[in-house]
Amino acid sequence: MTSKERVTAAFCFNECDRLPFNFWMDRQLLMEYEEKYGRDFRVKHYGADVIETFPSLSWPCGESIMENSSIWFTKPIFEDWDDVKRLVLPEVTENTLASVRETLNVYPDKAIFVNIPGPFTVLNQIRLLDNLYYDVYDNPDELYALVLRIASIHDRVIEEAVKLPITAIYFQDDIASSRGLILSLDMIQKYVFSTFRNGIAMAKANGKFVVYHSDGNVTDAFDALCAMGVDAVNPLQPEFNDLGAFKAKYHGRLAVYGGIDNTKIIPDGSVDEVRAHIRDIIEKLGTSGGLVLSSHDIPLHCPPENVDAMVDEILHNKIKQ
Repeated sequence: MTSKERVTAAFCFNECDRLPFNFWMDRQLLMEYEEKYGRDFRVKHYGADVIETFPSLSWPCGESIMENSSIWFTKPIFEDWDDVKRLVLPEVTENTLASVRETLNVYPDKAIFVNIPGPFTVLNQIRLLDNLYYDVYDNPDELYALVLRIASIHDRVIEEAVKLPITAIYFQDDIASSRGLILSLDMIQKYVFSTFRNGIAMAKANGKFVVYHSDGNVTDAFDALCAMGVDAVNPLQPEFNDLGAFKAKYHGRLAVYGGIDNTKIIPDGSVDEVRAHIRDIIEKLGTSGGLVLSSHDIPLHCPPENVDAMVDEILHNKIKQ
């Protein structure tokens, strides 16, 4: 099977020749691996099945600092909502999906996901999250109008993206902490999920999968995601979510793009513990389809032998169908 066929089978809850996979790392660690193994090392060196691509949209952003290889926004673009009318948002052009097309040309047999940041991800760099949590109460109409402006831009991107031979549209917006949702589900439905509906409809009409990312414990949003037509969730961190309960309730409705612990076992465990963890995740989620293994950001201190063991265990594990 090709990678694209493998991922498609997994998302359709069908048998695969082996479990498809991908993984993410701390951005500095990614750069170190690129220096060692070259660009696209995950697919070229390790044989990963998924490539995530990013449309070229230059969203405005406030002041920021770089710390631990990550950008942290420190000051919003505007303080007064009267100034939002002068906020200039990016335009969708023929070059917006240039990198997606290039990736498709280079890797036609890989599963290509097109990443679409949710409104709060975009607004974090414009308004800052701590302000947004007040805005949902103090400026709900103004906030919602801006959310719709952002969504309309993404809808135009998705409209063009689904015409390409991609595998999935990948929406991303963190809506949960380790303990549960960070806003009420009603607020999340209004300010986040509602902005995905047009994109999901376009993806489905063109035979593309829909994947949704949020860190943390997303259990209370799974039913809503199913109702919206989402096909798979990421990363379903095992330290915050009950994998057995998830499979018992959602197998056949929601697949998993993730499942691997990136905070404890992968970076800090022994090689044997890493291998045992991968076998455990496969046992809990990988039978009868529905699993594309992936990690969230593996931290900088993770030893390379643990990464190698993680991938080797995935590649050589015999799936119990």
